Amino acid sequence: MFSIAADVRNTLGECPLWCERTRRLFWTDIEGSELLALEKDKNVVMRWSLPERLGSFALTEKADMLLMGLASRLGLYNLNTQVFSTVSASPGVSGTRIGDGRCDRSGNFLFGTMDDNHPPKVIGQFHRLNAATLTVETLSLPEVAIPNSICFSPDGGTMYYCDSMQGRIFCCDYPTLDNQRVFTETEGKGAPDGSCVDAMGYLWNAEWGGNRVVRYCPDGTLDRILPSPGIQTTCPTLGGDAFTTLYCTSASIALSTPSKYDGALLKAEPAVFAGLPESRFAAVTYQQH
Repeated sequence: MFSIAADVRNTLGECPLWCERTRRLFWTDIEGSELLALEKDKNVVMRWSLPERLGSFALTEKADMLLMGLASRLGLYNLNTQVFSTVSASPGVSGTRIGDGRCDRSGNFLFGTMDDNHPPKVIGQFHRLNAATLTVETLSLPEVAIPNSICFSPDGGTMYYCDSMQGRIFCCDYPTLDNQRVFTETEGKGAPDGSCVDAMGYLWNAEWGGNRVVRYCPDGTLDRILPSPGIQTTCPTLGGDAFTTLYCTSASIALSTPSKYDGALLKAEPAVFAGLPESRFAAVTYQQH
């Protein structure tokens, strides 16, 4: 079902986001310290070289501006001038970097910090950059080794998250963070990596090492499995004009003999189930022009 959307051979592709306004699919190669974008109409891959590894990012109301979570800091990046303006240092403890992240339905940026060593220690945390004040707070969620799967139900009332090392995806009421509970446990050899939520409230999760993307019902039961030719799928997103193309990033890191699919941007179309427009970082004023 999956084919290659962009033959880019990323070391660690992550965080695909579809921008319906520019009709671009953005993603990051974390280990390559690079932002990439596939222009749907032109079938051309654009690249931006960054000063640090880009763990995650968010769209903003300005087409030429992204909120970025670099390894050590958060800031706004102008795609045209390639200027990065720091908003905040990473709130993580020493030895951590910024990893997975996504905006909530109110436009605040939720992100995780993780141990930069291997194997990672359980010193990672979840944080929120509040758009109204541009201040960062650490959320009262358990510490993790590899924070992932940050996404939100269509109404914004449920937050999903995971520690990839635990083989379980969690959820809680949001924004209160009450009722923290196990959403689902993964089966088989794969570990839960990035996730997104579709218009029906079903969660799509890419399994690292599992050769598949899994769709879960809102109650956490398994709905369907999409086998992937890439061993290390990292994060899915639903994009395209009707939000029915399932894109998925992948990684070639640590594979002795990666195939042409490992590290490529993959796609499956149509996915039948439509996605939602990505929530944008809602800061009223920007520090960069």
